[in-house]
Order: sequence, then C-alpha cells, then structure tokens
Amino acid sequence: MRMVKKIWSFGLFIVLSLVLLTAGEQAYGVPNGGYAHPEILIQPEELKALIEKKTSKMRIIDVRESAQYLAGHIPGAVQLWRPDVEDKRHPLPGMMAPQAQIEELLGRLGVDREDNIIIYSDLYDHARLWWILAYYGFPLHQMKLVDGGIDGWKAKNYPLETTPPIVKKTRFELSEKAKRITALLCTLADVKSALKESKKVVLDVRSKKEFSGEEAKKGAIKGGRIPGVTWIEWKETTVEMGPYKGYWKSAQDIKKVFSAKGVTPDKDVYIY
Repeated sequence: MRMVKKIWSFGLFIVLSLVLLTAGEQAYGVPNGGYAHPEILIQPEELKALIEKKTSKMRIIDVRESAQYLAGHIPGAVQLWRPDVEDKRHPLPGMMAPQAQIEELLGRLGVDREDNIIIYSDLYDHARLWWILAYYGFPLHQMKLVDGGIDGWKAKNYPLETTPPIVKKTRFELSEKAKRITALLCTLADVKSALKESKKVVLDVRSKKEFSGEEAKKGAIKGGRIPGVTWIEWKETTVEMGPYKGYWKSAQDIKKVFSAKGVTPDKDVYIY
C-alpha cells in the first residue's frame, strides 16, 4: 500500500488499517491478523503482563471523556480528550494542535521522551493521538494501540481503577532529530487534485448518516460529503461480534473491505 495521506480528524482508524497492511515482514496477531506491522498493536494480555511487572518507561494514555475515565480505566492510565489535541486558536473546530501544545500536554501527563506510550479508547480516538504524535515525529516504535480498546480489556475481566494516578510533570520536548511524517497530512488543494486523478482515492470513513447528510458531527459547519468521494465506514475494519468484538479484523478481511470499494495498493489514499 502506498503512503496514506490524512485529511482532518475522522479517518484515523482507517489510516491505521492501511499502515497495518503496508508491505513488510508478516506476523500473526489477533484475530488471525497477518499484519505487516503487528508491532503497532498490543494485546490486552500483553499490557496486563507489563503492568504486573511494573515495567518502567511506560505511560498508558486513556483517550476518553473524563466521566468515562473516572468510571473505570486501565490501572496507571492518565487521561486526555479530544479538545486537548485540537488547535485552540484555529477558527475551524477539530484541527490538529500545534507541536508546542502537544508537547505541553505530554509533559502535563508525565510523559518522558524515552517512554513507550500505550494508547486506548472506546472508539477511534486513540488512533487520532497516534496520528498526531506520528506526524510530529514521535518514534513509531515507542507507540502501541491496545487492540480491542477498553472493551477488550474489560471483556477479559481485567482490573480497573477509578482514581487518576499521581504523576510527576515533565518538561517534554520532541527530539531535535525528530522528523515529521508530513505525508500523514494533506491540504485542501491536495484533495481537490486527488479527486481528478484515477490513481488517487478520497475516502470518507464517517457513519452512513453523516455521509448522506442526515446527521452532522458536533461542531461541523454543515452536513454532507465532498462530491465524488468513496465511502467506507471506519467500523468495517473492526470485528463486529464474538470474543474479539472491537478488535482489528485480519489483514485479509481488511483488504477485502478496501478492494471492494476500489481502494487498492497502487493508489494514494486521502482520508477524512
């Protein structure tokens, strides 16, 4: 799969789906993953083992609203929510926070530059945080997403905490050697151009009602979609039922979802 480009905020689950499928040495995950990059994911049982070992240089981040976090979170997890990673000064809602704002946020959460970050949520918001950190050059090998999210953790009856951990704030700054992955973000001009090219796909991954214009996400200027785009709802990349509900589908199944809509490895993908 060629490099994925990202528009705005909604398509991060699909971005991660494409990254998981990007050519490389294959290994098998859950369920029967066959992913090219399984190192992006961590299984709940693997995380539980790390917590029990009191592994150092690890920070777990819960990307849900405060009320949900306080109702029960993975032990040791700190919390952030969508507004924390949105640009507070941008006239449009939901835009990516600038690097300085992200660095201040990570410092407030007690993250050190050498830490391994484990991220989870109940929907797709953990993928958004992964995307932002990847864009700004945080080392990819130091980030993992919990497969199945908080529901995968709960399904195994693993312990939860209801009080935030006490963390020591840090002065977090990305390494001077950090290189932004600029291909993870595109401009409006890029999108307009992509719509005219057969080897490029502009992909809408919102819900069916949002795609049709029946509903609009809170903060949206108006409902509807960009004319001429392809639609694949983000949920189509996750398991719908059974013991692995909410986990990523296997690489083979994800490829089938994309291929059925003409999203193939020879094309650049622009997602919103």
